[in-house]
Amino acid sequence: MPALPNFILKKLYVKGSLCNTPGGCEFALRNDIAAGTVVAFDALEIDGVAYPPESVEALTPDGKILPLTTISPQTPLSLPVGLTLTLRLPGTLLEPGRHHLHLGFRLLELGDLEIKVSDSVQERLHAGVPEVGKGTIAASAVHGTGTTEEAIDDIARTVRPIKVAILGAGSTVFARQLMTDLLCTAGLEQGTFTLVDIDGERLELAHRIGEKLVERSGRTWAVEATTDRLEVLAGCDYVINTIEVAGLRNVRPDYEIPLKYGVDQCIGDTIGPGGIFKMLRTGPAWLDILRDMERLCPQAVIMNYTNPMSALTLLALRATQLRVLGLCHSVQGTSRQLATYLDVPYEELRFRCAGINHLAWFTELTHRGEDLYPRLRQAARDPEIYDADPVRFEVMLHFGAFVTESSGHFSEYVPYFRKRPDLLERYTRPGYRGESGFYANNWPHWRAQADETVRAQLSGRSEILLKRSEEYASVIVEAIEKNQPAVVHANVLNTGLIDNLPAGGCVEVPVLLDAGGPHPTHFGPLPPQLAALNAAHMYVHELMVESVLRRDKGAALQALMLDPLTAAVCSPDEIRAMFEEMWEAERADLGAFGE
Repeated sequence: MPALPNFILKKLYVKGSLCNTPGGCEFALRNDIAAGTVVAFDALEIDGVAYPPESVEALTPDGKILPLTTISPQTPLSLPVGLTLTLRLPGTLLEPGRHHLHLGFRLLELGDLEIKVSDSVQERLHAGVPEVGKGTIAASAVHGTGTTEEAIDDIARTVRPIKVAILGAGSTVFARQLMTDLLCTAGLEQGTFTLVDIDGERLELAHRIGEKLVERSGRTWAVEATTDRLEVLAGCDYVINTIEVAGLRNVRPDYEIPLKYGVDQCIGDTIGPGGIFKMLRTGPAWLDILRDMERLCPQAVIMNYTNPMSALTLLALRATQLRVLGLCHSVQGTSRQLATYLDVPYEELRFRCAGINHLAWFTELTHRGEDLYPRLRQAARDPEIYDADPVRFEVMLHFGAFVTESSGHFSEYVPYFRKRPDLLERYTRPGYRGESGFYANNWPHWRAQADETVRAQLSGRSEILLKRSEEYASVIVEAIEKNQPAVVHANVLNTGLIDNLPAGGCVEVPVLLDAGGPHPTHFGPLPPQLAALNAAHMYVHELMVESVLRRDKGAALQALMLDPLTAAVCSPDEIRAMFEEMWEAERADLGAFGE
């Protein structure tokens, strides 16, 4: 079964882009689904005739021409959201009329995929990217996330030089994208990227790719790197946290020990046994970093991307007076998926969304004033659409709203879908749609491949494309530095923002940004059935935070006792036994608790 159904994948194809040009026939693909990394192209078929990869060229937005055979695991091609890529068959022209296209390719993140579409050929007098592709990019740029490399030179008011620290910058692909986003933001002409990581080898990769990005952008940014954050935190305007603490050596026990007790996790890094133990490993280190920032850069805006994001953000909000925002991309990604399921232009979709991270709810969905939920419920009856997101559609049909996290990861948040083998078989699918151990089985490989991708870009074996993504970090910096109001969905302290969720907990709501910084907005009450699901996790977060603040092993055990999936499978005695076994397996990385 493919990782993504064809009705979603065919959205990559730019309808009307199939054309004959002086250079041959060509068509365009535009990525409006999610960021990915192409590691291979298979043969392109047109009307059943196969054209091997060596006979097909890819035209990138900056004008480079890449034979498809040059794209491989060693020389991958990054596809950020919003990128338009043109594929051309040199010397081949198509007859007027309708044609059937079939393209196979492999993504690092999802494996083998294929696109099957039909389109009518158009005659064009120019070569290169079709006009429809250019128009789509420009439309995306209006919404603040579609800035292309050409837009870097747009005339804009230049703001002050800023200093941006990225902690955990050895996560090279994510650090690369954060730097790219800022370099693609009009007006941010100069500043300093301060990269910090305790892994010197991976830090050096991040440093080198940062310098390469700056060189490509033509902007006046410095890039510095260090393994000692105390050397560089002073004077930072923004700090972006992406740290990982002992994750690689604990990803197997985080998955395998709970599985022995019947707790089957797909991702297991934000909630449940895996998420709680990740908090126990990460929370003490994060608390040390927070105290350093309070002393050295108390004026900075702190953006936390590290999971378990809600718990770590709540820890920061409880323990310090820093301006901290917890960030994710689930609202952006899910809203785009909903536009696909509903077949409406994304730019015309309107919604209200709030809750907690990975468990926020689209309480309103409209298009030109029309309530889209009747249409979405009807779409859920289409087997192909339902199969793309079975758990989320089930919850929408029973609880009345669509949730922000993918079916696989979300299935860990509720007690309904992973507690028996028959339910797993019925409701889960490969990959992010619920595959058992998907994160544990793939993350080490993804991590190694990400480093290889950066090495390929540094050596010139793979292209470096400057394309702004939908991550919120650059939007936040732009709004504050340019006093250009913007709204993001961020995780903040619940000071009455959601009326019927626990006060003082961490909630995800729309946040207005301007020169005054972040201004969380009042959302009102959630429907009670949705609030109940959220509140259950907020009390788990509370215990996770208390465990770190007080170095209290018992509070962590109580958090696991309350986890909805774990409690649906295990008795209290079994949960205690599981907890102790995990503690013993990970003891070397739990030294902050003094045992």
